[in-house]
Amino acid sequence: MKTPTSKIIACAVHDYIEVACLYAYELELRMLDGQQNQGKAMTTRTQAGREWLVLQSGQGQFEVELNQVRSIKALTVNRYFSELEIGGACSQD
Repeated sequence: MKTPTSKIIACAVHDYIEVACLYAYELELRMLDGQQNQGKAMTTRTQAGREWLVLQSGQGQFEVELNQVRSIKALTVNRYFSELEIGGACSQD
């Protein structure tokens, strides 16, 4: 069930997140509340209409709910993306 604060993540963004997980990119996430998280993209998890990105850091694995992410910056140099705005607009290299 979607909550009033839920937003739909654009399909193109999902594709880039899958690539980041496939190649274990190091990512920096800027959250809606202003916090930042950093870690290696491992996988995604979905449950009851909610989605999480699973990341690995020096302190272990942690999950970030995707509808709480403002933007994702790839710290790993790659040919697919440099920064994603979760609202759907993507900045590509």
